[in-house]
Amino acid sequence: MKSQYKSILIATLKAFAELCDREGLRWYMAFGSAIGAVRHGGIIPWDDDIDVYMPREDFQRMLTLQNPEGYEILHLSRSSQPLPYTYAKFCDASSTIWEQRKYPCLIGVFIDIFPLDQVSAGIATPMRKIYAKTLVAYKRGIRRTTFGQWWHGTIHDKLAAVQDLLYYRPMRRRNKDFLMKVDEDVTCLGGDNYILYDNIYGDSKVVYDKSLFEGEPLMANFEGMKVPLPSGNDTLLTQIYGDYMTPPPEDKRVSGHHHYFMDLDRRLTMADIKELQK
Repeated sequence: MKSQYKSILIATLKAFAELCDREGLRWYMAFGSAIGAVRHGGIIPWDDDIDVYMPREDFQRMLTLQNPEGYEILHLSRSSQPLPYTYAKFCDASSTIWEQRKYPCLIGVFIDIFPLDQVSAGIATPMRKIYAKTLVAYKRGIRRTTFGQWWHGTIHDKLAAVQDLLYYRPMRRRNKDFLMKVDEDVTCLGGDNYILYDNIYGDSKVVYDKSLFEGEPLMANFEGMKVPLPSGNDTLLTQIYGDYMTPPPEDKRVSGHHHYFMDLDRRLTMADIKELQK
């Protein structure tokens, strides 16, 4: 990980934590970031992002806040860009990242904020299936395929691109509205579990017993600052990863994240990037 990128990422986490402290918002380190806190005292050396959980009621309140100076709260409900996710990002406003070429949106160095929604065990799986189906349709409506990609793609790629253009793109507004309506509706639900709707993992890794988040959070050292972990952090990480304290083999120590384009010194526009790529 570049030292400049890491410095900006840690500063972004600190700014996020300060915002949450000021506003009384609950949050917890999540996934590999929680492992990094307990196993490395910071970011996993071969990782390049930071993930956090936030209970839905705090998440929704965060979305009503103004952007702190130098940063921005990015979410589908408050962005004019076609974001391909329904969780939120807290971004540095003076850097540029284009994550995946097929989704034309520009953000800054960021942390991912996953809302924890209450749900009863019996409806968790069917609700995730409905949500995932609509999210995939929405993402197909906003993804872009260049003529060169289309021309050199397989028959399957060509047909998929045509389907995106003629079927999914006209439906993207309706699908976005549906996703936002679901987010509004699930805020009112209760249940013994928490669930993450927008996540690539299977149910066993994103449906949690609410008791794992009850009580005072555990505090851990993370890159020179104190961060909160769920009270049942060990049980939670074991559920997701198994033996999480043993690092993976060296050939598996890689990041799986996308950075199609990155400029750490300034916020660019799409026009700027096209000019640079000429």
